[in-house]
Amino acid sequence: MTRKQIILSWLSLICLTCISVFASDFIDNIQLFIIVVMLIVFIKGQQIVDVFMELKTAPTFWRLLLISYTFLIPLIISIIYLI
Repeated sequence: MTRKQIILSWLSLICLTCISVFASDFIDNIQLFIIVVMLIVFIKGQQIVDVFMELKTAPTFWRLLLISYTFLIPLIISIIYLI
């Protein structure tokens, strides 16, 4: 990864964090808010796995294991809050 890619990834993580913080001001529906925030959590997790942990070129098993973790945890949390 180049320095430029890492900085852009870091900036996107900061922007996504700010969006999830300010989403409560713009989204009145609690179910939609939870879905939006958990989607942002998934995107951020995938970004961390691919860029900062450099698993984009790692063996498929390890990359899929961590990507599935970033998918399953927000999914479980969403289900808990939506039920």
